[in-house]
This record gives sequence, structure tokens and C-alpha cells, in this order.
Amino acid sequence: MLDRVEVEALHDLTGRVALVTGGSRGIGLAVACAFAAQGARVVVSSRRSEACDEAVASIRSSGGEATAVPAHIGRLEDLERLVAATVGAYGGIDILVNNAANPLALPIGSITEDAYLKSFDVNVRGPLFLFQSCLEHLLVSDHAAVVNVISAAAFLSTPGAALYGAAKAALLHFTRSMAAEYATAGIRVNALAPGPTDTTMVRNIGEAGAMSMAQSTRLGRLADADEMVGAVLYMASDASSFMTGQCITVDGGLVPAR
Repeated sequence: MLDRVEVEALHDLTGRVALVTGGSRGIGLAVACAFAAQGARVVVSSRRSEACDEAVASIRSSGGEATAVPAHIGRLEDLERLVAATVGAYGGIDILVNNAANPLALPIGSITEDAYLKSFDVNVRGPLFLFQSCLEHLLVSDHAAVVNVISAAAFLSTPGAALYGAAKAALLHFTRSMAAEYATAGIRVNALAPGPTDTTMVRNIGEAGAMSMAQSTRLGRLADADEMVGAVLYMASDASSFMTGQCITVDGGLVPAR
């Protein structure tokens, strides 16, 4: 039986290196801050250098350890640079959180080749190739864990937003395949499927749209980004040591409501 100290240690990330994409705001920022609070050395990455620096300053002001490495996940040349910078700063990679996303929405009938590529480059290709770029470092970690942030939209029809829903469904499939192929190598891979969350992405659709999304959940509200932290911390830590290839849906009851 675990005692109190051992239970608390399940979520301890002291000394581990965590790379969080889309880490300068929303769910990514909440996760980066939580990882640092649990002792991880965190690399915060997103497209905007200033936003990364602000996130890192916030983490450091709270006593955490973090480094900013701006990168565009849709550009393959950025991925190798991101991994090299992470390893250069901290010597390895133990945890990868693929959180960066592109919310591009167009109705079927209006989807262009350019729109398709922009969506899938960030939502699917980027996470896959970043995982591959991190592989040599994850393989030598004693605590290798990957969390791919998908969406509850992966389980639903998404009129007007099929690009996003389809891309997230594809990332879920890659999650399960990554888990299957690397389980015996000691790398655990799981996914988080958030429901409507009070982030910039949701606020950008306008007040009416955000309200509609909130009312579509059983709980009748948007989640706070911090409400995603528990599930991600569980999947990234030793608390979930016997879990791989799974998806935790934190959606306020959105999928069951449909």
C-alpha cells in the first residue's frame, strides 16, 4: 500500500524535462506552469517569441525553471531546431506535450487545398514529426511520456469545422499507433480530448458562439484551462505508469450529451 509520501510522489516531475508546444497561452500555458510547479524543467514553445518569453517569465517568477524556444509546428525545419534547443538547454527530453493547434474552420464545399494543408500540417504532421524528432531522447528516458492534445471534436460531427475535427481524429489514431509501437521501448503515449474551454481560440469565435459551446455541455459552461491540468499531469507522470494508448475526455459531458 502507498503511504502519503508515496502518493504525493506519483505526480512529482522533479528533474524531468518537458517540452510543451502551444505553451504560451491557454491549456498549454496552464500545463507548462503546472509541470514547473511539480519540479520539471519546461521548454515553452509557440510561434510568438514575445508570448513565449512572457510565459517563461511568469514561471520563473513563481520559482519554476523554464526556457522559451519559439517554433512553428507546421514547419518541419523548426522541429529539429526545437528539439536541439531543448536538449541543449536541459540535456534530454522526458515529456512531450503536443498541444499546438490550428483551428481553421471552413464548411465542406469551401475547403481549399491551402486550408487543408495549413490545418493538417499543424494538427497532424507537426505532432507526428516532432514525436519522431524527440524519439532518440525519449528512448533513453526512464520516464518517457507523450500527451497529444486532441479535442472532443474528434468524436463528433463538426459542421463547418470538419478540418479541425478530422485532424484531431487523425492525431488520436497516431496516438494509439505510437503507443502500440513504442510500449515495449518504455514510451507511454496518451491523449487529452478537451471540451469547450475558455481560451483565445474559443473567445475568437465571438460571445454567441462561445455561449452556444458552453450550453452544449452537460455542465453548461466552458472549462477553465486549469481544469485540464489534472488529466495531463496524470498522463505525464508516474501516476499513470500502467496506461498507454488511451484518451481522457475532459469535456463537461459534451460527447455524452450528443
